[in-house]
Amino acid sequence: MPAPPTKTQRWLDLIAFLAGRRVPVTVEQVMEGVPAYQEDWAEADETARRSVRRKFERDKDELKDLGIPLEAVKFTVNFGREELIGYRLAPGDFYLPYLKLVAAGAPGSAGRPASAIVPSTSQPGGVFEVAERDISLAIRGLREVAEIPGFPYRREARSALRKLTFDLRDRDGSDEHVLFASPPEAEELRGTLRVLSDALLRRKKVGFRYRGMYRDQASERVVRPYGLLYQHAHWYLVGHDDGRDDLRVFRVGRTEDVTVNPRRANSPDFAVPDDFDMARFTGREPWELGGETGEAVEARVRFSFPRSLWAERNAMGVLVAEHPDGSATRAFQVLQTEPFVRWLLSLEGDALVESPAELGDAFRETAGRVAALYRSESSRG
Repeated sequence: MPAPPTKTQRWLDLIAFLAGRRVPVTVEQVMEGVPAYQEDWAEADETARRSVRRKFERDKDELKDLGIPLEAVKFTVNFGREELIGYRLAPGDFYLPYLKLVAAGAPGSAGRPASAIVPSTSQPGGVFEVAERDISLAIRGLREVAEIPGFPYRREARSALRKLTFDLRDRDGSDEHVLFASPPEAEELRGTLRVLSDALLRRKKVGFRYRGMYRDQASERVVRPYGLLYQHAHWYLVGHDDGRDDLRVFRVGRTEDVTVNPRRANSPDFAVPDDFDMARFTGREPWELGGETGEAVEARVRFSFPRSLWAERNAMGVLVAEHPDGSATRAFQVLQTEPFVRWLLSLEGDALVESPAELGDAFRETAGRVAALYRSESSRG
């Protein structure tokens, strides 16, 4: 007696059956046409039929999770007199476009963007014409993220890089290697990042305990994940905190026991608002990300001359006042005190806090701890 087909065989049979059809097919046609379902469906026993139908529903949901959406649609037969529900696999959702490298000004590219998908009768997903400049940027970007140990899609990035560079070696004209040192906890976060990125793609809420920087206790959070951000060697989750009914930024390294809402696993819990723009969070300084309350504190810092010129030319903060001795006071929006204080200390006394008083106290306390640490090291030497 032959062994029953494996789940992978069922998936492949189902995909092959639907991919070869231009019109939707009913569930009965699926049951009769896919070998893995045929035998049980052919039995007159209703229990066996219900069982194989549940197997089909599970296969359909699992394929959807893998990025292969089996779409249920309404269609009519008998000249529109009868309406049925059928399944189909749209070629545009299943086939990736054929990748074609084109030089700038190549024949046939006039009037189209530098990189664009062009319909094709021979390629189900069309042809993606990619400009040389764009492919070079893609290769450089993939090289960078493929070397970040904590990047959740590192394996996928390496795979994409191999495919892009198979016939395009050195197309970007550079043999540079990107050297990147991740923080020690990067590898430990990979599992958490996988869970978060999966929830983000499926639009599922996540729950976790979040331990803030200043309070020695964790709080329970339920968040709608809108995006993941890698900045300043740390991962951040941007999302709507249901408990606080506000948009917040969480440092992933401070989350514990991240779980995805198990209810209606194949249905999204929310939609990302149309006005949400992830670009608003990129390029920010460390003290502008995260924060336990979500409310920024305006810090005023006086930069001595000539550090004041450096702060102006690098657009650090917003100018509040210029002083006769060449110094300048600049304002900053601070969500996290510790990284802001550490940055001020790195300026070696050229920046002093004017307000608020609490920030000045934190600056002096941190400076005192650093000085005590160095005195201790010096006495042991």
